Amino acid sequence: MPSRREVLAGIGTVGVAAAAGCLGGGSPEPGTDDSYTWTTSGADLRNSRAVPDGVAPRDEPTVDWHVDLDSGIAASEPIVTENTVLVTTGPDIVAFDRETRERRWSIDPENDAYSYDSSPTVFDGTVYVPERQVLTARDLETGEVDWSREFERVIGRNSLAVSEVGDDARVYVAGGNAVYALDAASGDTLWEQEVLGIAQHALATDADSLYVATRGGELYDIRRGGAIEWRRTIDAGIRSAPMVLTSRDRRLRGGVAVASGDGAVVYFDRSGAREWRSEIGGAGGDGLAIAHRTVLARSGSTLHALDSNDGGTRWRVDLGRSTRNPPIVVGDTVYVGGDRLRAIDVEGGIGIGSLRIREERFEREETGDVNFVTAADGKLFVTTDVGRFEDETAELIVLS
Repeated sequence: MPSRREVLAGIGTVGVAAAAGCLGGGSPEPGTDDSYTWTTSGADLRNSRAVPDGVAPRDEPTVDWHVDLDSGIAASEPIVTENTVLVTTGPDIVAFDRETRERRWSIDPENDAYSYDSSPTVFDGTVYVPERQVLTARDLETGEVDWSREFERVIGRNSLAVSEVGDDARVYVAGGNAVYALDAASGDTLWEQEVLGIAQHALATDADSLYVATRGGELYDIRRGGAIEWRRTIDAGIRSAPMVLTSRDRRLRGGVAVASGDGAVVYFDRSGAREWRSEIGGAGGDGLAIAHRTVLARSGSTLHALDSNDGGTRWRVDLGRSTRNPPIVVGDTVYVGGDRLRAIDVEGGIGIGSLRIREERFEREETGDVNFVTAADGKLFVTTDVGRFEDETAELIVLS
């Protein structure tokens, strides 16, 4: 049997272009925008987990600064504004000053239990914090509470989004088998909608649609006024937050994608019709990403790149070990955690299937595993995982 190098060396010029996953309009370029933030789970209201025009390290990065989290693990992705990094450590949610590296405030500094598992969302100088069954609106600079709202059930993990249309700013939040729309300034209820099952993933919004996924496999399109537009059932369950694709992400009109519990990515158009299903094997992991007309999906130890138009496999890369860390995309690079931080060419380098060369831009080991990765202002914000019962503490590491 020929070796990996012999197989790749035998690929002709035409084959190389096809295997590299070219999109027809030229290869994606490194980003140019070095002034951006990551203010909500999933990077934006669509849960794209991507900043396609953003700048981030493409070569071996250097450490700008790092802080201990006084916890074995970060429970959710870092949220980064112009001046603040918010980290959910499990026992607490902490606001770090980006300039001084100091803890500016936290919500529960005396807590020892792992009580918090969701990232907050920042909008217009206010940070909306899911605190189990209570949603609080806090001043971003001081942490002081502007208002709070208690629910009958625990808020779903990252089931929080803030959307503004004109002067109408509202908070969407899911707790138990209900979804709520609240006035962003006061916390007053605008509407409540029951769903079948428990919402457990991040919410996604686009135009007049709110997409909600439940533990039992129900995917909802709820209109801005609170009425259900459509509901679709995935029998194997849903293993990721809904991710909205727009007309910029594919040749045809947009829709919504989710990872199913039987190891597939499923895509529905805006009417709720299923357009494609791509088998990737294993569990879909904690999240999908979309950039440059490529859907990135992690399944166990493999990162898959799928054509956003039909779900066909562009390329796949072995990450060495199975974890549940979702990928992100900044510029022309995919970043993903696990046993180390990996930076991968969004086109997968050169090769056929999983036989690749020049796909990896860099890899970096830390103390413990690399947990979550986000990005802002040309930098990567990385959390580590040393386990809840180890003597070491997890860290927030800022790389440039």
